[in-house]
Amino acid sequence: MNRPDLKLEDTKLFSLYFHELWWLAHGIKTKADRLFAEANVPEQGYLLQVSPELHAVIASLLSDAANLKKLVVTPSARLNGESGRQFRLRKARASALRQSLDGIPLTEMLNAKVRNTLEHFDEYLDEANVSLTTAKSAPSPMAAYNMVLSHWEAFSPRVYPIRVYISSERKFYNMKWSVDIGAIYREATAILDRLASHIEFSKPEGPGALMVRLD
Repeated sequence: MNRPDLKLEDTKLFSLYFHELWWLAHGIKTKADRLFAEANVPEQGYLLQVSPELHAVIASLLSDAANLKKLVVTPSARLNGESGRQFRLRKARASALRQSLDGIPLTEMLNAKVRNTLEHFDEYLDEANVSLTTAKSAPSPMAAYNMVLSHWEAFSPRVYPIRVYISSERKFYNMKWSVDIGAIYREATAILDRLASHIEFSKPEGPGALMVRLD
C-alpha cells in the first residue's frame, strides 16, 4: 500500500534546506573574496604566482557550487534505492528552492564541466596527455600547472592551462574548459541577498548552528 506523500513544508527538517543553501552560498562568497584579494593584478606588467593554497580555495569553492547546484537541480528519474516518498520529496525540495531564487540567474553556478575535470582529474589528464602527445603540432610550447597568472600575456606565446587561474579575468582554466569565478561570486552574492530578507539570515555572519525539535 502506498503511504501518503509528505508535504515538504510540514517536514521536520524543512528549514535546513534553506540553511544549507545559505551556508554553501556564503562559503562560495567567502572563498572567492580570499581568492580575489590574494590573486594579485599589478598596476603595471604581469605577475606569476605559485600558490597551492589558492588552488585549494578554488577547488573548495567549485565543490560548494556543485553541492548548491544539487540542492536546486535534481535528476528527474528515481535514484537507486530511493523510496517513492523520498523521490517525491527530493523533487519538491529542489522545486521549492528554485522558486525561492526565482529571478536570480544561476548560469555559471550550474556549469558542471570544469568541476568534472577536477573531480575526475586523472581521466581528463590522461585524455589531454594522449591528445597532446599524438598531435602533429602542439597548441602551445609550454603547459602551466597549478599556477596563478595576472594575465595570459605573462607568457608569450600563451601557455596551455592545466589548473590555471587568470586573476585579471577572474576565470579558472583547466585544459580545454573554463569557469567564470567572478560570475559564480555574483550569483552566490545574489542568493545571500535574497535570503537576507528572512530574519535568521539577515546578519552577515549568518545563523550559525541550529537545534531542531524532533518530538
